[in-house]
Amino acid sequence: MKVLLVQSYLGGNEPPVFPLGLACVKAQIANHDVRGFDTNTSKRPFEELKEIVEDFSPDAIGISLRNIDSTNKREVVFYYSYLKKAIDVIREVSNAKIIVGGSGFSMFAREIMEEEPRIDYGVFLEGERTISALLDNISAPEHVKSIFYRKDGNVVFSGPGGQVDLNSTGLPDRGLVPVGDYKDVPEAIGIETKRGCALKCVYCIYGFLNGKEYRLREPKSIVDDIEHLVNKSGIDTFTFVDSVFNIPLKHAKDICEEIIRRGLKVKWSAWFSENGLKKEFLELAKAAGCRKVILSPDGYSDKVLKALEKNITKKDILKSYEVLKSIDGYEVCYNFFKNPPGQSLTAFLSMIFFCVKAKMQMGKRVHFEFNSMRVEPHTKLYQIALKEGFVNKVDNLLYPKYYTNPGTRYIEKLFNAVLKLKGK
Repeated sequence: MKVLLVQSYLGGNEPPVFPLGLACVKAQIANHDVRGFDTNTSKRPFEELKEIVEDFSPDAIGISLRNIDSTNKREVVFYYSYLKKAIDVIREVSNAKIIVGGSGFSMFAREIMEEEPRIDYGVFLEGERTISALLDNISAPEHVKSIFYRKDGNVVFSGPGGQVDLNSTGLPDRGLVPVGDYKDVPEAIGIETKRGCALKCVYCIYGFLNGKEYRLREPKSIVDDIEHLVNKSGIDTFTFVDSVFNIPLKHAKDICEEIIRRGLKVKWSAWFSENGLKKEFLELAKAAGCRKVILSPDGYSDKVLKALEKNITKKDILKSYEVLKSIDGYEVCYNFFKNPPGQSLTAFLSMIFFCVKAKMQMGKRVHFEFNSMRVEPHTKLYQIALKEGFVNKVDNLLYPKYYTNPGTRYIEKLFNAVLKLKGK
């Protein structure tokens, strides 16, 4: 079967990200004739998509919808509308079966299937095993788990299919698209060390998408992936795409030690938890090539951190900051919410003071992102937003709804006004 795998368009305002999920899928369907296309690396995304479909004449087209919208921006870009445009283009020239998957799709699977009847099949959650089975049963999707399909005009779900064993799938097939297109884009090329997240942050969808327990790839396999990337593609800079890299700590240490043992000269970034982030480990990570530590404390008071159900305290934020400040060569990024549950004016002003002090002490080494809280389904934040009236049970959350702490709404309004004046 001829299969075209497409990364959905993000609007051209953000740098492209290598389609790791599609590369994992391609590795599992090597018995088919597979091509790939990332619309985000093209100057003519929809025109080129049309040309590829006409030239290749695929039997099936898989589209990865990685995100629904740009939730970390003051002015939101609604990526879902570009999915519909891609389907418009495809249907002009092809009757191929359209299969949609990806994290963005899985969050709103039934809503998207019902709203967009031109999608033939929807892949729910992890796609490697599911798409392989679907292509072998394309006219009998009811025999494949984790599939949304249509029967007698209705959307039907075939039932959950279980989780993928990360140590049985082999390495991603990065030949799907030219890796060189991403070489000069910071954090565009990802390496996966695990799936799942045991943390319980109220806003986070990872537990729903990947499970609430960690499934670890063997460190040897992870570093095989890195070494293959270096030797075959000449890429020495990447990011670990895990929700948190340093949990469990031993797994992270084993990866770093294996990179060092093989003598790989690489540069990488990752998301870290402040909890237990000690100098010994950070020195090891630096020796293994870590150059950027990304932190997401989200709040800056114990009341906010507790409301967000973070696994850290304000003391952890301050202790880890002092350690990071003391180690040369690290770039440090902090992510905070503007007005989360439990926010107060005092906590907000303390956060601003921390950011100003850090900027004075670390200069260009430290960066900050201030985000709004999108209400996602399958999260505790959704229950909070229901209770406080930000959403109703009849709302279709495919279209963005945002939470802001009702007692301090003025903080977010003021913050957005300041960002607007700064052109952000």
